[in-house]
Amino acid sequence: MRCAIYARLSIERESSSDNVETQIEECTAYIEDQGWQVVHVFSDSDISASKYSTKPRPGYEQLLNAVRAGEVECIVITEMPRLYRRLEELLELMHLAETTVLKRIETTDGNYYDLSTGMGVHNAVQAVNTAVLESRRTSDRMKRKRRAEAKAGKAHGGMRPYGYEKGGKVVNHDEASIICECRDLLFAGDTPLNIVTMLNLRGVPTAQGKKWYVRNLEQVLTSRRIAGIRTHNGSEYPGDWPAIISEGDSDRLRLLLRQRGVLGLRTPKIYLLSHMVYCGICGKPLSSSGVFVKGGRTERKYRCKAKDGSGMPYGCGKIVRTAEAVEALVTEAVLYRLDSTDLATAMRESEVPEITRLMEEYSAGKLKLRELVEDYASGLLNREQLAQAKTVVEDALERTKARLARVESGRTLASIPIDKTVREAWDEADIIWRRSLISLLVEKVVVYPSRPGSRRWEAPNGKTYAFDPAKVVIAWRA
Repeated sequence: MRCAIYARLSIERESSSDNVETQIEECTAYIEDQGWQVVHVFSDSDISASKYSTKPRPGYEQLLNAVRAGEVECIVITEMPRLYRRLEELLELMHLAETTVLKRIETTDGNYYDLSTGMGVHNAVQAVNTAVLESRRTSDRMKRKRRAEAKAGKAHGGMRPYGYEKGGKVVNHDEASIICECRDLLFAGDTPLNIVTMLNLRGVPTAQGKKWYVRNLEQVLTSRRIAGIRTHNGSEYPGDWPAIISEGDSDRLRLLLRQRGVLGLRTPKIYLLSHMVYCGICGKPLSSSGVFVKGGRTERKYRCKAKDGSGMPYGCGKIVRTAEAVEALVTEAVLYRLDSTDLATAMRESEVPEITRLMEEYSAGKLKLRELVEDYASGLLNREQLAQAKTVVEDALERTKARLARVESGRTLASIPIDKTVREAWDEADIIWRRSLISLLVEKVVVYPSRPGSRRWEAPNGKTYAFDPAKVVIAWRA
């Protein structure tokens, strides 16, 4: 029998197997004793299989690919929780057992689950249900522990917080003075960018010994920790460590930095070509930013920044263009290309295999829901097991739908109604759909220098801009 070994060590450090190497050795010896053949070895280290884990399992995905390729008849593990703590994943494997040469799951203690029989499937479901229950108990236990620690004012751990020594209980006076200095500068009207520039020029490092950026400075200054406050799920408790600034100053800093975003000093991400537009002089990506003009109005711009978020030299700072004009030009060029029926059809067809696979997966999930009801009717599952299984299958169906949405071309071209043109669909679409469509055709947009006000351009949208379209070059994808 052709066997694949799967080994996993979770972040919870289960004690039944020390590490993936030990598990692999145990599985290899077991397979040799049976006279079978090891065709693949897959592993995931420091990754939980719990439904509460969000880490991907690359080794597990490789295992599924080998099963789909018809290379595996038996999966060998040291114990079922190494493979599954999610019922929906077992259901996926059960479906593969119906369409591939996969026959069974076997553990090194001699237990096996024959996926071709009702009893084998029932036993596998029971084993995973037991693992799910234990995972839930572990999660609930950890949540209670964290809640109790928060109420007692204990720190939640993690990396050394800025302003404190390792452990977070003793104030680092040099760093505390920096926090107070930054607070005073902000209260005096200085900007975060000026402050991080000053810190970096002085050679002041972060807690991890790196450069300062606006984001990590604001994370420090808006943290309730520096005011001696422990937070947990939106609630606040007095911490068991000394405060660096007062609670009042903390409230004021949080309000001040939040107001910067409200007032437009941080513009929302409403730029159609973010991360696609480049400077024609220095080659750096242009940033998306708002500029205040007369009357308090903010005008969207693509600009080459001379400094990065840490205040250090970045680009040439010599290119600025009105975002609306650049977007109108690129939009018209893309839609003009997509007016070609042959191009749109070819692009649709290029994504058919992926879309088809996901649709087949979705159909299989819906079929599984019907089969679960039949299993309940036949007594294979009780009411509680049916409810639990239905929940996980329905969750899997939602994830499949989300994956369909994330396939850019599937969400763009394939979603255009047959009775509509691309232009008509564009007018009704949101910005995410439009960005996806542009990214299918455009590799990048390069903006070159031009003389301000040298030309007026009437865009297809009927508006006129002080803008020279000849100074914008679109690099098309092959």
